[in-house]
Amino acid sequence: MKKLTCMCLLIMLLPACSNFVIEPVLDIDMPLNQSLFAYDGIMMSEKDIFSLSEKQETEFFNEYAKLLQKGLARHEALAAYLQRLKNNFTFYGETNVAQKSFSEKQGNCLSLSILTTALTRLVGLETSYREVTSSPVFQKNNNFISSSSHVQTIIYDPNFVPEKGLFYLSKPGIVIDYFPTKNSQQGPKFTFKKFLSMYYRNIAGDALMDKNPNKAFAYGEQALKVLPSSVEAINFMALLHKTQSDMKTSEQLYKLGMSLDKSNIQIIHNYMILLAKQGRYQEVDFYQNKMNSLDNPNPYLWLEQSYQSSENPEQAEIYYKKALQNAPYLQEAYIGLAKIYYKRNNKKRAKEMVENALKWSYKKEEKQLYKRKLSLLSALNT
Repeated sequence: MKKLTCMCLLIMLLPACSNFVIEPVLDIDMPLNQSLFAYDGIMMSEKDIFSLSEKQETEFFNEYAKLLQKGLARHEALAAYLQRLKNNFTFYGETNVAQKSFSEKQGNCLSLSILTTALTRLVGLETSYREVTSSPVFQKNNNFISSSSHVQTIIYDPNFVPEKGLFYLSKPGIVIDYFPTKNSQQGPKFTFKKFLSMYYRNIAGDALMDKNPNKAFAYGEQALKVLPSSVEAINFMALLHKTQSDMKTSEQLYKLGMSLDKSNIQIIHNYMILLAKQGRYQEVDFYQNKMNSLDNPNPYLWLEQSYQSSENPEQAEIYYKKALQNAPYLQEAYIGLAKIYYKRNNKKRAKEMVENALKWSYKKEEKQLYKRKLSLLSALNT
């Protein structure tokens, strides 16, 4: 289960041409077991999520006007305002609506991206979004493990006029990045519809970890209503039904998700867990072989699978190597392989992996740590 959490903000210039993914509009027969869940709480509407109070709007417009008076373009003024806001913003795991993020100056990266969207609506600026993956961070809560990624918001230049005879895949703009990290992987841009579905899925995930399956179902279902083709939301709902012991519906959802995205590593992994729980090991082997044959270019997805396969070092080794095929700079993968080889008493190979990690290390603390490991391995080999 993937959550969106972030820690800091960075503003970068976006080139004029960039790829863009349009989510397909599909008529999907969603196999949900409504009889298992009953939620009597209040569902947050789109207006609830992105609206500010009159007082907050006035406060924002006063500061925004001052930035415009300095000669900044509208999207530049908003980016400058967000940079100031970031300095007083406390980042932690909760997903807040725009009004709460504005008043309390806290929340995760999705919260700040929601607030950014609310502000762009006030000043009439166009936006899109992009999910960025980096080395996975895991959080365990009530036997559920969630991994983290983050969202960039792109604010487009309203004054851009394309030249005649030139084709542009995207207008130029400014990327608001709330979690800049070295060696991160940028995914394709996506629309507001997917962004809104992400919000509902995040709230559903929090509810599930808080042992509130009824709320989790309500928000998960809303995520699917917004974007029925969301494999991430389908994956979540399959997991939710599994927690309620409805293996039949869970399996139907996993198969639906895999039919929409045959190379989705997370949903294949979760389906294999369901199969193993039912003792269907031949099918587990089939999907394991399928996973091993995939050529997903995102190294962090393979790194995530490596961590989750820690009790199966042979399989973890395969995933670490897949990660390195796409990103030879991943120190985490080298260290993971070093631990595997060390446990196999292959000190020479373990030393080679630490040497590779050292080669790609740039931080003083990391270099010192890897050098100490090398010294210990060298002493063991003598």
